[in-house]
Amino acid sequence: MTVPPNGTEQIHVPVGEGDSFRYFGYGSNLLRKRLQLQNPSAVQIAVGYLRGYKLAFGFPDLQESAWGGGVATVISSPEDVVWGVIWQLESADRPSLDDQEGVKIGLYSPIQVNIQRENTGEEVLCWTYQMNNFHSALPSPLYKEVICTGAKQSGLPAEYIKKLDAIKTNNYNETNPFTSQIRMILHHLQNDASE
Repeated sequence: MTVPPNGTEQIHVPVGEGDSFRYFGYGSNLLRKRLQLQNPSAVQIAVGYLRGYKLAFGFPDLQESAWGGGVATVISSPEDVVWGVIWQLESADRPSLDDQEGVKIGLYSPIQVNIQRENTGEEVLCWTYQMNNFHSALPSPLYKEVICTGAKQSGLPAEYIKKLDAIKTNNYNETNPFTSQIRMILHHLQNDASE
């Protein structure tokens, strides 16, 4: 399935504008250690939700994914919400976040969105990323584990975590250098939790 552009304004702010920026993470960047691999300044500000979108999994033009399956994006859906984390990052991390999301090679585009903070309902203007040329594909078990672990770690609502737990996967379990690094992070988190 190909999703057409939804009319969301796509803007890139140069790194030099301001000392920091807010970013809404809803996929693998729910997991703090995963985000901080390339963006060490990331600090969780709040939990919030994006109204009028739903979470979907896929990959642009069915290209190969380091994750071994579909990755998260947001697509327009008037009746839905996507929960995630509002992160504060230093402007110096903006290029590495763009690189992580494949902006230069056209995988994702940065977009500005209004996020509703949990409990207060306060609107926070954030950057997030939306996939270009989306084609639906199931995520790998590892990708799902990262999202679910990050959702629990970040304090997303229990009902939303149940929805994430119910996501079907493609059963891909091969290893590459990237997935080995992610598995190590998850292993350390599990060891920390059991101590």
